Amino acid sequence: MKAKKIVAAALLAALAIGASGCASPGQGDGDGDLQTTVFPISSYDETLAVTMGDVMPFYDDGVMNIYHLQNSRGSQSMFYHPISRLTTTDYVHYKDEGIAINYEEEFSSPDAAIGTGSFIKDENGLYHCFYTGHNAEEGTGLPYIEVVRHATSPDQVTWTKDEDFNLYGNSNDFRDPYVYYDGYDECYYMLVTTNENGSGVIKRYSSDTLSADDSGWADRGVFFANDGGTYNMECPSYVEYNGYWYLAYSEQGENRVTHYRYRTEHDGEWKRFERDSIDASGFYAGQFELAGDKLYAFAWCATLTGGSVGDFDWGGNLVAHEIKQMSDGELCAVLISDVEKIISSPAEYKSAGGEEVEDISFGPGGFSSVAFTELPEGTLRMSFNITLTNFSGDSGLTFGLRDGLNNRLGNAVIAFEPENSRLVCYNDVSSIVRYGSELADVSFSYMAGRTYGVDVLISGEIVTVYLDDRVALTLRIPDMENNFFAFYSNGAQVTFGGISFYE
Repeated sequence: MKAKKIVAAALLAALAIGASGCASPGQGDGDGDLQTTVFPISSYDETLAVTMGDVMPFYDDGVMNIYHLQNSRGSQSMFYHPISRLTTTDYVHYKDEGIAINYEEEFSSPDAAIGTGSFIKDENGLYHCFYTGHNAEEGTGLPYIEVVRHATSPDQVTWTKDEDFNLYGNSNDFRDPYVYYDGYDECYYMLVTTNENGSGVIKRYSSDTLSADDSGWADRGVFFANDGGTYNMECPSYVEYNGYWYLAYSEQGENRVTHYRYRTEHDGEWKRFERDSIDASGFYAGQFELAGDKLYAFAWCATLTGGSVGDFDWGGNLVAHEIKQMSDGELCAVLISDVEKIISSPAEYKSAGGEEVEDISFGPGGFSSVAFTELPEGTLRMSFNITLTNFSGDSGLTFGLRDGLNNRLGNAVIAFEPENSRLVCYNDVSSIVRYGSELADVSFSYMAGRTYGVDVLISGEIVTVYLDDRVALTLRIPDMENNFFAFYSNGAQVTFGGISFYE
């Protein structure tokens, strides 16, 4: 059997630009390999930030390994996206472990580009990665563009590719293998993103051992068929958690969100909740991962097509949520408890007029705002309560204010919209009557007079809003650092109470 050895190497030059939210080498803890942030990128090539794409989390012996597609390329455009690794134990400090599995700069290699996969450890302590090989060039002699590949490692540092492992499907879309052990059926299963009859499906393969060659993985048919359209369902993950079975996947379609479905029995029917997604379109290619008795979801928040405005593009910063399970099995993204403990030192943020402000109330008519001092570099957490007296208008936070004047909007707003039952971001605001198109939103049903708790994480260009321990909204808003921000109301009767800041 032929094999090829890959050793974690120096980081590659980056194509991606515009990433924020990370300490560059020499900053923070003084360790060039350490990023101190809640929204890390993949790595730095000298001072150039290299963003990340699809995340493949793998928890092992107290460490969360954040494998991911690094948004970098080789000598030609057909060679790209090595799998790189960050590690963390607290979701605030991340160590760059370098490239784990690289692409091959060979015209006919199935690994000319690397796609998403998954990581698992066998009973003998050997680590396995099943990943996607991708080569879309004509004339390579390969039967299909995409293929499932396999590599092993004794230590997660040195990886050896099994060059004879090439599991093809019957489609050019055949990717994102997710491998797990099923204790009920006492075998390993592999979920694969593909399509049949013009619609996206997730197929399943089985094997008694992780070391089987590609012919040892038996086709078990469709595991889950798209119930919301015909789009591909990217980056699946599957976990059993407190008596429920959850399947997550991302919509390669109009809505661009991470959906999930659930079962109450091992082989029961698939069910969905009314809100069937984790976060919104700023949280893409999300995967679940268990760490002891806690469940997490990891994804990436993309750069924007228009620089400071526009839609989400490809490649960006890591975003991590802790997942809270409700009594009926519904899953809610909440602030990670370790992050809340670490980012807990009170910080003094005064209004632009110099006053300390803990509570702000706005009347029901017109537009008003109260500006605060400039947002700093680094990570900031703010918390407050919001009470909406009526359902007219909108209120929330506005960013990118060029001065500290009250009664102004910045170039972006995060709006609580009770009339539309949602939490939403607009990132191309021109006036109080022209917010532009929505960047992202999540549904949320408000009750008049009820008080809701809010936590906000801000670092660089990335912000996540956690509302009522029920929903999360992750966004990229350039020009937040070193600019003023404000609480505002546009026709809403609202109170923001207990406003506090932490760093």
